[in-house]
Amino acid sequence: MKIREILERIPFQCLQGSLDGEITGYCHDNRQVKPGDMFICIKGARFDTHDCVEDVAKKGARMIVVQKPVAVLADVTVILVEDTRRASAFLAAAFYGHPAERMTVVGVTGSKGKTTVTHMLADILRAFGRQVGTLGTNGAVIGENIYELNNTTPDAQEVQMYLRMMADAGCTHAVVEVSSQGMKQHRVDGFTFDYGIWTNISEGDHIGPNEHKDFEEYLYCKAQLLQHSRQAFVHVDDVHVEQLMKYVTVPVTYYGYGERADYRAEQVEKTYDEVSGEPGISFHVSGRMNGQFHVNMPGEFNVMNALAAVSVADVMGVSHDAMEQALSHMNIKGRIDMVYRGAFSVCVDFAHNGYSTRNLLEALREYRPKRLVCVFGADGNRSKSRRYEMGEASGRLADLSIVTAGHNRYETFEDILKDIHVGLDRTAGSYIVIPKREDAIRYAVEHAEAGDVIAIIGLGHETYQEENGRKYPHSDTEFVKRVIREMGL
Repeated sequence: MKIREILERIPFQCLQGSLDGEITGYCHDNRQVKPGDMFICIKGARFDTHDCVEDVAKKGARMIVVQKPVAVLADVTVILVEDTRRASAFLAAAFYGHPAERMTVVGVTGSKGKTTVTHMLADILRAFGRQVGTLGTNGAVIGENIYELNNTTPDAQEVQMYLRMMADAGCTHAVVEVSSQGMKQHRVDGFTFDYGIWTNISEGDHIGPNEHKDFEEYLYCKAQLLQHSRQAFVHVDDVHVEQLMKYVTVPVTYYGYGERADYRAEQVEKTYDEVSGEPGISFHVSGRMNGQFHVNMPGEFNVMNALAAVSVADVMGVSHDAMEQALSHMNIKGRIDMVYRGAFSVCVDFAHNGYSTRNLLEALREYRPKRLVCVFGADGNRSKSRRYEMGEASGRLADLSIVTAGHNRYETFEDILKDIHVGLDRTAGSYIVIPKREDAIRYAVEHAEAGDVIAIIGLGHETYQEENGRKYPHSDTEFVKRVIREMGL
């Protein structure tokens, strides 16, 4: 692709070189540059690749994109833009042939529920006969292939690469989880979502030196997904909805329980199958549609997750039968994922703050356990409020808490444990501490009693643990299965 073709949708200034060169690759890591690449300079918190343009040029980059003037002696095209992070998304979209324009693309954002809504909507569309790709916490899912991602919303180049792979695979629809960091860093700029879903927002979550400076910035970044959409779907019952709406000017459809909702959930009823021992939840939708639905997952919070998916699907023209078929047969990796059912049960879930821990444990009570055991750890280099709240939620709702390591990152387990104790000490709950996660899981499984439900939370679908900047292979699900096999169950 010619340089001028890649640049045709963004404002730029050519500082040197020709616009007729042929670009064969996209790169923003100076260690990975190949001949023919366009290289995007990024000013990061620790490293600024504007400082290594000569080295990048010597490696054969054909075009270098900068946000401040640089002097390069080599024969290379240098393009100046206002913001390289934002421009990178448009350049990636152009390089991959604007794949979003070949599909119907839905974005999902919110503090909680992104992954569940994404998979509910994708399964609904599949039940309606559509080919669907998803991008988010559980990876990039394209047909039978699953590609692991480092972030819920990967960088702009990966977003566009996977969208192109979806389009080439014949996908008619793509459903994308969009994190607030993804919006802040312009990872999904370069195209417009057909539909944007906003589930909720929690104060205190994702606020800190490595994420958002304050709640207002966090809210603003969440709102930007809706502003990047042709039509927004908003949970009207959230306490921050009015604060959100000051940033939203696109057409909005509301869903929720209240009278303002265009799609209203009513007659909510918890269910329990005595034969299978499976809880679920049923509800009726009124307003712009009239239909009854059943979700084969417990937890009243899943009513709003399902309603978000139903609302968008209805606007797309999906049949009620397809919606009901999908919602009544949900199985989402790392979301109330019952990885073992026998004399006792083991659930793996991504719950990693107080709100999600509380909701999960309340939902697991619907399995009518003899004891509810919660194995959890809290993340390092994240808001301390998560630790207090997780400790308190587990102490109040579990019969036994087993405190262990999560992603310690650059903090010690001992320091994280002190903060968890703050929450636990507000309760009369029983707990033990087993620092190594595999030891904690093994203890919980080997000491399980008939009728117990064991919740292992915090990592969910993830296949690693992070400590001191390194990621070590670990999967809660696979380790549970290993222990179960060793026990001969």
